[in-house]
Order: sequence, then structure tokens, then C-alpha cells
Amino acid sequence: MQAYSKEKLENGLLINEAKRLFKMKFISKEQLNGVIYELPKLQSSNIFIRFGFFLLGLFLCSSVAGFLALLFGNLVTTHYEVLIYLYAMIGLVGSEVFAKNLYHGHGLDDAFVLAWQATFCIAIGISFESSTVVYAVLFVIALFSCIRYVNTISALLSCIGLVGFFFTLITDYKIISTIFLPFIGLTLAIFIYAFYKRMHLKSNYFIYDNALQLIKIFSLVLGYASVNYMVVRELSESLMGVVVTKGHDIPLAFLFYGLTFLIPLMYIYFGLQRKDRIFLTIGLLTLGYSFFTIRFYYSLMPLETALVLAGLLLFAISFFSIKKLQNKETGITFKPDRDSNSNLLLNAQALIINSQISTKPVINESKMPFGGGGFSGGGSGESF
Repeated sequence: MQAYSKEKLENGLLINEAKRLFKMKFISKEQLNGVIYELPKLQSSNIFIRFGFFLLGLFLCSSVAGFLALLFGNLVTTHYEVLIYLYAMIGLVGSEVFAKNLYHGHGLDDAFVLAWQATFCIAIGISFESSTVVYAVLFVIALFSCIRYVNTISALLSCIGLVGFFFTLITDYKIISTIFLPFIGLTLAIFIYAFYKRMHLKSNYFIYDNALQLIKIFSLVLGYASVNYMVVRELSESLMGVVVTKGHDIPLAFLFYGLTFLIPLMYIYFGLQRKDRIFLTIGLLTLGYSFFTIRFYYSLMPLETALVLAGLLLFAISFFSIKKLQNKETGITFKPDRDSNSNLLLNAQALIINSQISTKPVINESKMPFGGGGFSGGGSGESF
């Protein structure tokens, strides 16, 4: 099923791990070079070069599409989706060619993998004129691309296809009442997270670790967004025609008020307990958005007062947290990670210190006069 050699994919992960260990000063430069030169790996590039090659790949795909449109545009006048299917096939063939030449995470392969999925879904949408079918096809082909080409973004597209399929079944085909839409979203988030946990525990799938981490982030964000009060209220007004007047609220409003704050607090708790940065980061971000959600509809105090109080509260929490954690060596500590680049902090400190030091030359003004015989006759004056 995979288009790449599993051994070379694993070698690439081992090299990345060796680079991380070198940054943490667990291995020497000679050992790192030995790992890089001894292990055969796929052709990849860093994030900036990869983005440049990705843009180049998109330009190449659009050039091929323009050439085909110029060549066959007059022949295909009624069923022009056939031309789009042809674009998708060219993108798929290009993905196979790059995989055959051992390009992975290079940029060019990413452009062709994503391009053929996008064009194929556009062609399906033109042919069937159904968003439900498009989401179902997106789920299948994105999952196929993620497995075959080990493409991380395809995992995100597959999740979007799965969620979009169930949402459109409810909104377009009314298989159940749209009032259950938030709970369906929360159920899907739990299902996706359970899938991540099951796959993450299996050592055979560690080459898909980046894709699984992205699936985890998607499930956490989806779980919060499904029951966020703002999201539910806006969807209720647009999909169900609910008009919220003064003194009234959406159905089950008290439940969504509670979940809007309860889920971020749960994320933060699990993040601290399990030392999971993803849980902690998403928990803090969603908690901030929860406060924004309530303030968007209800103003308890002036904005400037709220900002000042929030700043004082954050300062107090940060101060006491630093005091409590600054001497801890294990668990949740204030110590920097070994894989963090401490040179950046040291250079910044040196730059700040140098900027505060005055570089003006110091002129030594002596009060002792020379010449003119003023120092015990040690010189002649102007008069005889």
C-alpha cells in the first residue's frame, strides 16, 4: 500500500531523532554525521525550502492544466468535468513518479498529492452536485493519500471529509434533527481521538506520527467547537432559524455555557497531569476564546477594566507559578528543556547588556596643572 520503502522512511525518522539528540547534547557532531551518512533515506528538505518547492509544484500543475485546457478545451464543451478528471489523473501520476524517485517531504510531491485530491473532488462536485458525496470522496481519497504517500495534510483533509459527510447528512438530508448537531460533533471528536489513541499505541504506525498528532489536534479542536456557545448559537440562527430576542436564549443554553468553560479546563488539567503540551496549549487557547465568547454577547464591565483585571490575574498566576516551579527538577518545572536552543537566550541577554553599557570614551580630567612652574618650579612661565 505504501509508495515508499518502509526502511527509508524509518531511517528519515531516525536521522531527525539523531538531530534532536545532538541539540540536546546527548551525541556528538561526529556521531550525528555518522548516522546521516550511513543510513539511506528519502529526498526531503527543510520547511522553508519545502514551501518554495511546493509553490513551484503548484505552478507546474497549473501550467500542465493550462496546456491541456488550451489543447482540448474546444473538444470538451458540454462535459468539461472530464478535463478536470484528467487533471486529477495527471496529479496522481505525478505523485507516483515522485514517490518512485524517492521524493518525500520535498515540496514537489506535496503539491501533486494535494492537487490531485482537490481536482478530483471538484470534478465529483460538478458531476454529482452534492456536497455529501464530495465530503465522502474527500474522506476516502485523503485517507488513501495519507496511507500511501505518508502525507500529513491528507490526514487533516480526511478528518474534514468525515465530519463534513455527517454534518451534511444532518443539514441537507435531515436524517435527524439539527438540534443534535453539536452532540454529533462531540461524538465524532471522541471517535477520532479514540482512533488516534489506538493507532498511536501501535509501534508499527510510528512513521505516521506527524499525521496522528494532527488528527489529535483536530479532534480536540472539534470537540470544543462543537459545544462552544458562540458556535452553537450562530449555527442555530442560520440552520434552525432560531431568533434570540432579549430575555431569551437558545435551547439548552445552560449546558453550552458550562461546556464552553468545562472542556478547556479539562484540556488544561489533562495537559498538566500527563505533561502533554498539545492538551495544555489547546486548553489555554480555547479558555481564552471562551472568555471572548461570553463577552461577545454579555458585557459585565468596560473593556479597559476587563483587560486590566485580566492582566493583573495573569501576572499573579505567572508570578506564583514561577516561584513554585523554579527550583523543581522533575515533572512540571520552570527549567528550560534540553532540546531548546539556549544560545538564543544567551545571545539576547548579551545584546541587552551591551546595549546598556556606554561606549563613550572616558576623558580623564586631572586637576594637576603642568607647565608654567606651578608644580614646585617644574616648568618655566611666561615671565622672567
